[in-house]
Amino acid sequence: MRPLFLVVAFVLGCAGNALAEEPAIPADKAVIQFDTKLGVVTFNHQMHADLSFTQCTSCHHTWKPGETIKACHACHQKKEGESPAAKTAFHTRCIGCHEYTVGKGEPAGPQKKMCKLCHVK
Repeated sequence: MRPLFLVVAFVLGCAGNALAEEPAIPADKAVIQFDTKLGVVTFNHQMHADLSFTQCTSCHHTWKPGETIKACHACHQKKEGESPAAKTAFHTRCIGCHEYTVGKGEPAGPQKKMCKLCHVK
């Protein structure tokens, strides 16, 4: 039930924000690296932003046009609090989107149990 809810929430979030004006990604944020216990995760921000079905709010879900976009860790800390912990948020959004995309018959990034494809030591 939970994975289905996440997919539906993602799709509705994308559809509801399709008309919002998207800000440009700053050059220093085109590729972002996260240091984790399992190794460095490199996120190609620009590549994901260039996908036809994503908008900034697909990940930056609290952003509204005209506001400054916050970094993920501004809300998502290492431990659970008001927002899910960063690990939970990333795994839910990233893996959920990849599984949704593969389910539509399109290529996507790593999914469950493919940890080493993202986490590189």
